Amino acid sequence: MAQRTNLNTKENPIKYILGSILLLIISGIGIFYLANNNKNQISESLGPTVTPTEKILVTPTIEITPTIEATKSVKLTVTPTIKVASVSATPTLVALLTFSNKSDAFSVQYKSQRTVYSDKEESGNRYTFYSPKGNIAVHVGKSWSWVYSDRNYSNGLLVDGVNTFVYEISNQKIVDFEKGDLKYTIQCVHNGIAALKTECDAFIKSFKFI
Repeated sequence: MAQRTNLNTKENPIKYILGSILLLIISGIGIFYLANNNKNQISESLGPTVTPTEKILVTPTIEITPTIEATKSVKLTVTPTIKVASVSATPTLVALLTFSNKSDAFSVQYKSQRTVYSDKEESGNRYTFYSPKGNIAVHVGKSWSWVYSDRNYSNGLLVDGVNTFVYEISNQKIVDFEKGDLKYTIQCVHNGIAALKTECDAFIKSFKFI
């Protein structure tokens, strides 16, 4: 009986190995695809995680209120200093200065608005305390600066403790007195102005011998 060729040929195992490898590759690709698909679905369901930073940036705008309190403190500083300035405006106008002369041995106080002039005259020296409203003058010498026949001294008005003779008319007041060998005359030309009369009395009261 003749033998048939290839009838009893052994089965080749390479086919099964390649088939198994191919199945494994296809299965791996399928698993990888399914895994990526699930991840995309999960990320889509969760959505973006951005909102927490937005909430943190909203709160600083609430910090505006301190500026409102600052404006309240400004309203408290109103005008107290203006009243103080108006009160201290005139004291320099009332300032008193002291004039003294050692050779004629006297000192006296006078208002600073007046200007002092010194002149020689026949009877001695004349000191004029000038003001356009009316002068005050002091005459000092060994003889009288004006002529009057009947001088009677009295203690009705004392000048530094010395008796005086007073002659007064509507526009001026004259006061004569003596100390040692010097004769003094204070002449106030007040022109009937009450303020100048008061100034004259203060001038006479301040007169001192030195």
